[in-house]
Amino acid sequence: MHSWAILATAALAAAAPAAADTTAVRFATFNASLNRDAAGQLLADLANPAGASLADPTGRRILQAHNVAEILQRVDADVLLVNEFDFDLAGTAGASSLAMPLGYASQAAQRFQDNFLSAAHGNAVRGSTAALQYAYRYTPNTNTGLASGYDLNNNGVVAGGDDAWGFGNYAGQYGMTIYSKYEIVGVRSFQTFKWKDMPGNLLTNDPVAGGNNLYNFYSADETANLRLSSKNHVDVTVRINGQDVHFLTAHPTPPTFDGAEDRNGKRNHDEIRFWADYVSGADYLYDDQGGTGGLAAGAKFVIAGDYNADPLDGDSFKGIVGGQAYNAIGQLLNHPLVNTGVTPSSAGGTAAAGYPSNNGSANASHLGDPSQDTADFSDSAPGNLRVDYVLPSANLAIHGAGVFWPVDPDTGVANNTGDLFDLVGTFRNPSLYANLASSDHKAVWVDVSIPAVPEPGNWALMVGGLALLGVAARGRASGLPGH
Repeated sequence: MHSWAILATAALAAAAPAAADTTAVRFATFNASLNRDAAGQLLADLANPAGASLADPTGRRILQAHNVAEILQRVDADVLLVNEFDFDLAGTAGASSLAMPLGYASQAAQRFQDNFLSAAHGNAVRGSTAALQYAYRYTPNTNTGLASGYDLNNNGVVAGGDDAWGFGNYAGQYGMTIYSKYEIVGVRSFQTFKWKDMPGNLLTNDPVAGGNNLYNFYSADETANLRLSSKNHVDVTVRINGQDVHFLTAHPTPPTFDGAEDRNGKRNHDEIRFWADYVSGADYLYDDQGGTGGLAAGAKFVIAGDYNADPLDGDSFKGIVGGQAYNAIGQLLNHPLVNTGVTPSSAGGTAAAGYPSNNGSANASHLGDPSQDTADFSDSAPGNLRVDYVLPSANLAIHGAGVFWPVDPDTGVANNTGDLFDLVGTFRNPSLYANLASSDHKAVWVDVSIPAVPEPGNWALMVGGLALLGVAARGRASGLPGH
């Protein structure tokens, strides 16, 4: 072999990342129902972990938080979104949430880490869990409960959760928080992005004719100022293995709780569309920090959250994607930049579709695969649905996925035998907070592989090696003698 070729091969070998440099990373989302009836209530609950009890409402709320923590410990995600985690905007500095360069440090999120995630859980029946530690946290602001000053539900009164920028009975209710084992290196939020500024939006381009057109529902002033996000759309960038991965988090409004005008269904559709446009690099977007545009071509991302939209069932507004009509979530599931090669599933979802305790038969008429359901709703309507998603970019390989929905091993007895199913339970258990052991939603996760980026020095070696190989090749082509 030519000496240049030997040197080049050695340089390339030194520069090439080993297979072990690929990191397996678990991304997860969980609508944990850690929302409370009043501002500051979650903060107080999380300060009293020893108060868990079935004897009183406060104790039941604290018990629910412990069940949520145990589920999260069993999922053990590296990067996690928790939906419906109250952000106490009404609290005092030092007691609730403090401004930080990348957003807010929520005292409630800190207490959930210290008093719940950092404490072992479990029992002799289902086994014990280890403490779960996250080095980084971020709690974005939210439109929920923020008074708009408008009569957005057209009931003649400017007051209440329906007239907030996003439904909520107090500022910060139904918020969200992000936990990460990897460094958070950047944040873009889109809380104040106006719905009208999305080209082709369903607010000013509603295809429905007549009185149910949103043009006839909202005033001109309301239309000019309505925010798109019912909570927020937040790009939380985490650095993993030397690469930036954009964790795209949101919680669109349910497509219900409105009238014949379907204002929430249309908003839900466009909230989902926001990420479809963002990952495509749309230039019309602007963030709260003054930046514009979407992701750069080739960027790695993971879309996560409760999107309140099932691919086939439920009340989603149907839009057109590639000439075909899809439920709203089809804008992401049929996006060429999104990897949908593996769908999270569980045996518990299949079993729950037929539980007689679920108060109805809506599941019997569903088109979707019940193993892919992520929410245990009333079977009278809408039934169990797939509404929670973790969707990696197409340039990330998926090697595992799941939904935390255990099968009930003893359906003939009460859910208090200590098995895994007791952490999720069945819908409408009046002895528990919010009628459920933890949440009507289930934790969803996807495992992806993040390859390492060579260090700058290794890049130089690699470039040098390629150059040497080029010289050697030219030498052979010109008939230069070898050594």
